[in-house]
Amino acid sequence: MKLLVSTSTLVLLIAILSLQGGLSSCTKDHTIYDTVTVTRTDTLVIKDTILTTDILTSHSWKLLEVRGVVGGSVIYYLRGGSSNTESFDNAYITFNSDNTGLLVDNSSTPHIITNWTLSTTDHTRLVYTAYNNGTIQSTYTWDNIRYKNGYIYYDHYFHDNLTGYDAHSQEIQAPK
Repeated sequence: MKLLVSTSTLVLLIAILSLQGGLSSCTKDHTIYDTVTVTRTDTLVIKDTILTTDILTSHSWKLLEVRGVVGGSVIYYLRGGSSNTESFDNAYITFNSDNTGLLVDNSSTPHIITNWTLSTTDHTRLVYTAYNNGTIQSTYTWDNIRYKNGYIYYDHYFHDNLTGYDAHSQEIQAPK
């Protein structure tokens, strides 16, 4: 009887092992689709360019953004913005190739520019004087000028002789 149990156990074990491969085979009963879409967009980055006289005199310029301090008061302006502390919507500046120009403030008052100059060899500083009715109003300095993607970025310094205010701001000019 021992032999029968051992033999039947051995036969049962062989049968189970031989059937196991057939019973556990891997089959796919459905296909999984990857629904992730990868979109690649290339961004064109234009390197800073030197601000040339040709670029500066090619058209008038309007303020796009101003952040600064004038006479101890903070000013902020963003063209089309809703939280501006001062408006520059009507202001623009024109530089002529003969080193003259016109600065029109927000109240449409014209200020004649004389002797503007890109005062450094790398054209990173612009200095000009603006007059109103023959009286010097201010000598302006644009420093750390960068020209990028059609905009002029710079630090702006001036002393207003009429009000006595000193001013410093970071500004962006866009073509008018």
